[in-house]
Amino acid sequence: MKYLHRFLVLGILLGFGSTALAQPKKGPDFKDFLRDGPAVKKIFREVVAKPSESTVRVVADGKEVSLGTITGADGWILTKWDEIKGKSSISCKLKDGKIVEAKLMGKHEDLDLAMLKIDVAEKLPVVQWRSSKDATVGKWVASVSTVADPVAVGVISVAQRPLKLGDQPPKRLPNPNSGALGIQLGAGAEGAKITIVTAKSAAEKAGLKVNDIITEAAGKAIADDQSLIELVQRLKVGDDLTLKVKRGDEVLELKAKLGKIDPKALGNPQETMGTKLSLRRGGFPVILQHDSGIRPEDCGGPLVDLDGKVVGINIARAGRTETYAIPSDTVREVLADLMSGNLGPNVILAKEDPPKKKEPKKEIVKEEPKKEPKKEAGKDGEILRKVSKLEATDKFDTRRQNSYMKSEEVKLTKGVTYIIEMNSADVDSYLFLEDAKGKLLAEDDDGGGFPNARIVFTPTEDGTYRIISTTFNDNELGEYTLIVRKKAGKEEKK
Repeated sequence: MKYLHRFLVLGILLGFGSTALAQPKKGPDFKDFLRDGPAVKKIFREVVAKPSESTVRVVADGKEVSLGTITGADGWILTKWDEIKGKSSISCKLKDGKIVEAKLMGKHEDLDLAMLKIDVAEKLPVVQWRSSKDATVGKWVASVSTVADPVAVGVISVAQRPLKLGDQPPKRLPNPNSGALGIQLGAGAEGAKITIVTAKSAAEKAGLKVNDIITEAAGKAIADDQSLIELVQRLKVGDDLTLKVKRGDEVLELKAKLGKIDPKALGNPQETMGTKLSLRRGGFPVILQHDSGIRPEDCGGPLVDLDGKVVGINIARAGRTETYAIPSDTVREVLADLMSGNLGPNVILAKEDPPKKKEPKKEIVKEEPKKEPKKEAGKDGEILRKVSKLEATDKFDTRRQNSYMKSEEVKLTKGVTYIIEMNSADVDSYLFLEDAKGKLLAEDDDGGGFPNARIVFTPTEDGTYRIISTTFNDNELGEYTLIVRKKAGKEEKK
């Protein structure tokens, strides 16, 4: 009963805070006795003292973006993936203030977790785990940082549970500039099942009905509700969208002209009152929910019980009174894969492993010419294959305003069909093709299959053409591969 007396006092303080909320302020220390006030947080110092030694600040491109949890004494640190995705440099600020460069070793996109590795001279203190099954509704929890006090305290409001459609926000709020069908979706056996059709919407005008299952859109197979959402968000108001729909035993083809997005779909503005929500705040396969009010930049750190044992990793500020954590049992299941690289990042950071070009002195110089030379753009019709990276130092794309861009010039031959591809695991690819005078000839953002882009083009005259590699979303950074090749004889246009 180590904390019994302390929490009897805490109960009195919280009781005072809740009743005082309805009364005028009675003194300068009034806020101290609210749940997130200094006086209450101070009570939890002993609870977070040990796990705070196992917590770091994660810095990406010079900005503190999240917390990290030390899971391996030789420098393994777990953090939130969404906040470091596409960043060119990552480092960890330890509790003593020391900043150490970090290497991204693995990521789990569904759980929004990433594993970092830092080089350390001495062993680091590792967090102690407790089964998330013990984190039942009503139990106290504290969110740990690198400072003496917790960043927030609260109680478990919903015990560990798998994702149920509709009980979490979507991964991303809709793009306010995208088109909309005007439907709500549920899980279909072989597509996206319509649960609601909004009156006077594009869906209603097209003849869509509740319980219809959309299996194809714009010629692309729809596996689930999320794939349909992502496809529609890439289109604009007024675009025509052809849908294949299963209605009972019938298969129908319907056409919808996309309308404007309902402002209500952009979220309840009251959810952001007095706080900032995480960019990604839903779509997790399993979560542990508590009512602590942490900031998005405090996600990635440990959520502990009153013994200082970790029951989850904070992953998202989902609402005004909702914070999600990935349960400890789930985290521990993927740790080995994250460390081994089986869940590889597919991301190359600014500084990689030391170069491996130090070879023995028995170097045969004459062997060098055997290496296949790099194929350059500008050699009439020759294939270009180039690994490149969109960085914060790049210019903004003049056509997409807030997207970074890189451009390449190639010489193409009249009458020859070329395939231009931009493939990336980091960014949502977008390609433009222009002639030498800057006239737009073609563009694509998903012809290569999400998130890749693909243009098939046959020049009407010999000349130099400009390829712009950019992104569908604003401010995305990361690596991509640009390929220009002649179309094979049997290869079909996509």
